[in-house]
Amino acid sequence: MHSQDSSPPTATSTYHLGLLAMALIAAASACGLEPLTPTTTCRPTDPPQPTDTAMPRPTVTAGPLVPPGCVEAQVVEVVDGDTINVRIDGQAYSVRYIGIDAPETRHPEKGVQWMGPEATQANEDLVGEQTVYLEKDVSETDHYGRLLRYVYCVDGTFVNETLVRRGYAQSSTYPPDMAHQDLFLRAQREAREAERGLWGPRPTETTEGGAPRFDCSGNLYNCSDFSTQAEAQMCYDYCQALGRGDVHWLDDDCDGVACESLP
Repeated sequence: MHSQDSSPPTATSTYHLGLLAMALIAAASACGLEPLTPTTTCRPTDPPQPTDTAMPRPTVTAGPLVPPGCVEAQVVEVVDGDTINVRIDGQAYSVRYIGIDAPETRHPEKGVQWMGPEATQANEDLVGEQTVYLEKDVSETDHYGRLLRYVYCVDGTFVNETLVRRGYAQSSTYPPDMAHQDLFLRAQREAREAERGLWGPRPTETTEGGAPRFDCSGNLYNCSDFSTQAEAQMCYDYCQALGRGDVHWLDDDCDGVACESLP
């Protein structure tokens, strides 16, 4: 018996082998991992947007009693009856109340005006060291660079209007910031009719004979010039009302009481 010699592959067998190889590759792909495609887990970041650090941006208000769009601020100092210093996001700003004018206490020419200390104290009682909310009208700042704002307490108290209604400030509205002009005028009318604060009786500037009650032109008196504390206090209050402040230095401890050692 003769052994059968192997024959060289024919074209038909080569074709069949090609089909078999293709089938094996397809089966391996079906059972193996899918080809990896490039992926990314992070979105490309948007380019940084310019920020305006000069002026505060609106923040969410504390509650429904505060108008929407206000900016939260922390009061660090009450300057006088219509001006405060605040911090907003760590930056310091001076804020001038819109629409009102309180008597001066630090003016280089006007000095301490009638009801100035009382107005400052009233403002301190409302907002001193408190969180407040600032509302813009049209103007951003005044010519001194102070923010022009309406001011609200956390409980919704409208500070500008409250000071006018209590007689510690007058309505003083200038275009274009006139959103609450009518409200301020009504508050002033109420204070005037009730003779509150600025609308109450002022100290007379002369005695019954027409002579000046006290001389407030300079530091002329000492406590020893008065017989009683009441008389010294009258001089102190009189010069304060004229806008001269404690020109005679009768109030050493600055508590508003003159010559406390007198009977």
